[in-house]
Amino acid sequence: MSAELLADLRATTRSALNSGSFDVVDELDLAGLLVDADRGGLGMGESEMILVATELGRALSPSSFLPNVVLAVTLLAHAETDAATKILAAVAEGRSRCAVAVAEVDAPWLPPQPAVAATQRSDGGWLLSGTVWGLSTPTAPDTVLVVAGADGEAALFAAATRDADVTHADELDPSRRLVRIALGDAAAQRLSDGDGTGAIAEAYRRGLLAVGAEQAGVARNCLEEAVAYAKSRSQFGSPIGSFQAIKHRCAEVLLDVELADAVIEQAIQTGAAADAELAFVVATRAALSAAESSIHIHGGIGFTWEHRAHRYLRRARVNATLLGPMTFHRDAVAASAGLTTAEGDAK
Repeated sequence: MSAELLADLRATTRSALNSGSFDVVDELDLAGLLVDADRGGLGMGESEMILVATELGRALSPSSFLPNVVLAVTLLAHAETDAATKILAAVAEGRSRCAVAVAEVDAPWLPPQPAVAATQRSDGGWLLSGTVWGLSTPTAPDTVLVVAGADGEAALFAAATRDADVTHADELDPSRRLVRIALGDAAAQRLSDGDGTGAIAEAYRRGLLAVGAEQAGVARNCLEEAVAYAKSRSQFGSPIGSFQAIKHRCAEVLLDVELADAVIEQAIQTGAAADAELAFVVATRAALSAAESSIHIHGGIGFTWEHRAHRYLRRARVNATLLGPMTFHRDAVAASAGLTTAEGDAK
């Protein structure tokens, strides 16, 4: 997509988010953003995905974008079975919504390992057992996508939400829509014929990019609001933005934000897992730094419940561990550069 069309998409997305009435995915019909045109989608790419995710971070809007448009679509598109294709078409057309299980990362560079076990019935069907955390949509999902261990492989399964116990988590950021998915011999459909590791790894990479872009959006908005406040708030007869401590803090956040944008762009261009990990780490650092700085620059009002500054810090902190502890992401970046810890060497 050309720069002009990307600017158009950004303006349209921002306008829809500012209206605040519906999920932007429904408002702009973005469910099939990453689905090829010959499969009923919009046929767009990761640049467009990053743009929308960044705007969602700026607005802190609850959305089905991450679970549905990014994770579910990527998993289904790479499963390459008739069953997966059927669900993919329903998701792309907006007829189906998915809650996607996000298993804990077991080690750097590896996709999430199955926390759910799959057992094949005598009639050829499958049963899932286990509990895992996942991401849901603002409206009730009808399908749960789960990675489960089957015959020694990591395979993708789909279960109806009526057969699973899906409960919302008591979380730091309620708008993130984290859910607990409990499966007790739940009937399921296998969506990947063989090992689903490739599909899982690609969804994980795209998830890192999307969450990293959202973190960059959080950081950018916090910076802009802090700068605007520093220009308008006066103390001792001068705007606080003229004070050296405030200027330096804003400048440091600006450097973090610009670096995050650059690293995310590099990760899109290379398509490498290592670059996606780096983009996520750098963007998360920018988001946390910007959110904390915004609260401090806003002074007394920034610490109040009524001001929305704390909401950005909540989102940044939840996003930081959404796809596994930060230590795993940092270790993955270090491993890509040939660096290991003494503990890792000992193993």
